[in-house]
Amino acid sequence: MNSHQPEITALHITRFIAAFCVVAYHYGKSAVPFSEGLLHTFIQNGGMAVSYFFALSGFIMTYAYQSNKAVSYKSFLWSRIARIYPVYLFSFILVLLLMYLFKESKPKGISIILQALCMQAWKPGISMEINYVSWSISVEMLFYLLFPLIINYWQKKSINTILFQSILLWLCSLIVHVWMVKNISSPERFNIGQLIAFFPPWHFNSFVLGAAFAIIYVQKLKSWSAHNWLSVALIVLSSILIYLFFIVQPISLGYLTNGGIVPIFLILIAGISLNTGNIKKLLSLKPLIWLGEISYGFYLWQFFIYLFFEKYLISSSAVMPTSMFYLYIMTLILCAALSYHLLELPLKRFIKNRFVVQRI
Repeated sequence: MNSHQPEITALHITRFIAAFCVVAYHYGKSAVPFSEGLLHTFIQNGGMAVSYFFALSGFIMTYAYQSNKAVSYKSFLWSRIARIYPVYLFSFILVLLLMYLFKESKPKGISIILQALCMQAWKPGISMEINYVSWSISVEMLFYLLFPLIINYWQKKSINTILFQSILLWLCSLIVHVWMVKNISSPERFNIGQLIAFFPPWHFNSFVLGAAFAIIYVQKLKSWSAHNWLSVALIVLSSILIYLFFIVQPISLGYLTNGGIVPIFLILIAGISLNTGNIKKLLSLKPLIWLGEISYGFYLWQFFIYLFFEKYLISSSAVMPTSMFYLYIMTLILCAALSYHLLELPLKRFIKNRFVVQRI
């Protein structure tokens, strides 16, 4: 396996776009242009963008950590904790405070403890409490715990073995998920619904498929980067498939949230990653890279900012008109930017300098 891969800067903005889709899915369905027509149908499936996060995490981490040397478990975990946990914990505490002040809500002690430990998605019934969007970070923590084991194991395996194992895991997990949706899911069974939708192991296949695809990309596909026609073809193909699955013939979210849509996302990731022409230049503009860098905070602070808007700016119906939604988006970007520059970066550097052994 290769090491020291150059950063794929064009993928940064896709994280922000995915985060925006989730935010619009939560709060922007009544805003123009998402209130009607094709974009309304599309944004109804905006929550699916979380699966893009999972697949992209597997792809990017494997792409970055491929080498002939074993990945240090301790250093890797500290590196990931430095990246995600300080802002995660800070946003959790502030949302908890606002829920008490604005709503007089008092979550159960187990909810507070598990969310503070980033474990809330493991207990159906409380996965979406307090800072509810952070359930996906709880899922990502499982990926981080297992990633060094996976990448070190795969160093000894052929690409065919890696591909077979990842596809087998994806298919078996998807079959189990579809069976649960068809046979045990119902609106009355709230805890079962959360078990199906948010339980971390059900999303592991998305991460593993993304990780395996990164190895295939580096060893097989990257040599085609000079052929921009292939990049454009893959981007067009993925766009057509997204259009078909999300708009023309929308498939129930329940059948796709467990990685069912991930192969389409991986086609898009490959198309963007392979491009060396104008698409790369456009997506690698500094403002777009910056939006990608603040996308974590943009996603994580969305409920915190919404609580303020709900308290002071929107009616009890909780429906945001168009002007209010875009004011909310601008406020959220500002909050994410402050969080990134004043909180994420300084604490990340402090933790990594103190606990992480640098890779050579």
